Amino acid sequence: MDKTILQTHPFCLSLLSAEQFYAMKAYAKESQAFPLLRIYVAADLLLDHSEIVASCEELAEKYPETKWVISLPEILRAKDHEYLGEVLALIQAHPDFYGILSGTLEGIGYFLKYHEKVMLYGDHNLYLWNSSAVRAMSETLDGGCLPLELRGAEQKELLELPFDFDKVIYGRIPMMLTANCIAKTNGACRKYGDQEKPLAIEDRMEISFPVRTNCDHCYNVIYNSLPLSLHGFLDRYQGKAGLRISLSLEDYAETLAILRFFLNGRAGEQKPPVKDYTTGHEKRFVE
Repeated sequence: MDKTILQTHPFCLSLLSAEQFYAMKAYAKESQAFPLLRIYVAADLLLDHSEIVASCEELAEKYPETKWVISLPEILRAKDHEYLGEVLALIQAHPDFYGILSGTLEGIGYFLKYHEKVMLYGDHNLYLWNSSAVRAMSETLDGGCLPLELRGAEQKELLELPFDFDKVIYGRIPMMLTANCIAKTNGACRKYGDQEKPLAIEDRMEISFPVRTNCDHCYNVIYNSLPLSLHGFLDRYQGKAGLRISLSLEDYAETLAILRFFLNGRAGEQKPPVKDYTTGHEKRFVE
């Protein structure tokens, strides 16, 4: 990887919703710079919105140094083989999408036979825990993401390897992926209903954990009650990894505020746009 590019374009961005995409587009319009190394756009979003695909191509032409990657669902089943074929057809029809991001071996395995034309990136839940895992997967992957469970010192060791890493510096940490849908369990499958209404579960301490439902692939993602924000640790990873802003449940206004905070160089100088946040395992061992 060209470290010069990494220095001038240190950030990566992961988008799941149309609101987030159009907030990113608004940021690009208002900003004099667009410091994004890679943008990961959810495959579901692209397959459902042809106008977003067209907007990606417009932005790719305007910002040729930014690479566009299609992110796959967190859970894939045998019935998704046809779906993956649709993703492949999208890449073949729109060469600005030059790779896929997958947190599953199923997704990596499907696109491995097309590796000459499709770059392969592993997500944080592919668990590149140590140098042995990184060396083994580097024969297959073009890049990956540091696991969220590792403490700062353990990540520093991995960053010494010749591998193209992302580091999540903002985003909600997934606590659980489950096919046992909390909406369907309560007798209200949302596949043909209101999928935008926010869901959450509470523990016995009355702490609320937000839930994202993926009705196309029938699974839930249960997130931590607080978002991760490492605005105070950016110097640790600057120039060593792509600093990834990983969006999940954020709406248009929240997305725009987060992008302005991180991409405009305000991180560390001003208060973050989220009132409460966690710093994850940056100072701790794996628990």
